[in-house]
Amino acid sequence: MKSILFLSSLISRLSSRFFWPVLIVVFAASLTLLLWSGRAETMNFRDAACTFEDRLPGCLDSLESWNGGLAYFDSSLAMTGDTLWSLKSLLWTYWGLEFAGAGDAAVTAEAILPLHVLQMKKSGCMGLSWLAMMVAEARNLPLSVIMLPGHVFLRYGADSSTAINLEPNREGYSYSDQEYREKYKAGPWTGLEFKPLTPTQFVGLAAFNMGNLYLDSDLRRALTWYRMAEEFFAEYPGIKANQEIAKSRLPDHL
Repeated sequence: MKSILFLSSLISRLSSRFFWPVLIVVFAASLTLLLWSGRAETMNFRDAACTFEDRLPGCLDSLESWNGGLAYFDSSLAMTGDTLWSLKSLLWTYWGLEFAGAGDAAVTAEAILPLHVLQMKKSGCMGLSWLAMMVAEARNLPLSVIMLPGHVFLRYGADSSTAINLEPNREGYSYSDQEYREKYKAGPWTGLEFKPLTPTQFVGLAAFNMGNLYLDSDLRRALTWYRMAEEFFAEYPGIKANQEIAKSRLPDHL
């Protein structure tokens, strides 16, 4: 009996010790397999949303709120002929998405992961932008997501000279690039700003934000998310910086 209890305890300790490192390998590998086939254009915002929430690719096909939203968009576009208006109406009227609030409220898992956002109706810039890009992907809209220091926003239009910026935290309010530069002038700036993020990079940035959730509470979990972030967005220096912070906090025996 003591042997069984000892073995059970040992397995429990090993599971606790290796669960997150093993999970990140499996998770990153599955994302790579499902979303990446050697070409950046094969990345898929929708399947990434499913995978991040432990669902199978194609999970949106059975999600009533998602399918209802696409039907609303199609109907609105047919009536108005205005693609941008229809997209904004879908996000902030039909789905009724609200800004979760400044500070920590906007960077919880529920405000980052788009299927949670659909359910809870609260979002930060990442979650709403992800959801908007899923719609754009499904309906072939000229929408891109742009990174700023600690923030992302949306840009509608294929021509950068006439494109319209959409602020996800203010129901699509249109700041100019110069207003954004002034608003976020404190940085840190990396050289990646004001350039459309690829789906691969966005997945990496989402993983980075998930890691940040655990930086002060669960270092192992934070590091696993950072390792995945590095896999998909290695050029973003914030990932390496936060990895080093997490490692510096680890006790010697971990």
